[in-house]
Amino acid sequence: MSTHGLIVEFGKHKGELYTRIPVSYLRWMVQCGHQESEIARAELERRGTTLPTVEISGHAIDTASLRVRKIWHETRAENEGLNSWLIRMCNEALEESEPDADNRVHYNGMRLVFESGEWPVLKTVMRKDKK
Repeated sequence: MSTHGLIVEFGKHKGELYTRIPVSYLRWMVQCGHQESEIARAELERRGTTLPTVEISGHAIDTASLRVRKIWHETRAENEGLNSWLIRMCNEALEESEPDADNRVHYNGMRLVFESGEWPVLKTVMRKDKK
């Protein structure tokens, strides 16, 4: 599908060319299953932008830095920052098991809580032994 000349007909970017709207907005359209998500997906592909396998929310980074810092230090690769480590942990956890009915996965001493969509979004993380 060619996005050349296609104009956004709704919302914040109404009247703008799809070729000019931000990647974050295109990803949002795909993630929420917007009625024009196929156009957004085509524009992302045209730009060579890949869709994430998992997305990490700012809240998840904050809670990980407070609640699972010891696990991060014990299991991170050399020079692996918190965000990169969380992405790796999420991908490994989701390869091993599906989220339960509450969108939670238990992995490596942690409880990872996801929001579902086109790709999973890590919303928060906590130690497995916490309620």
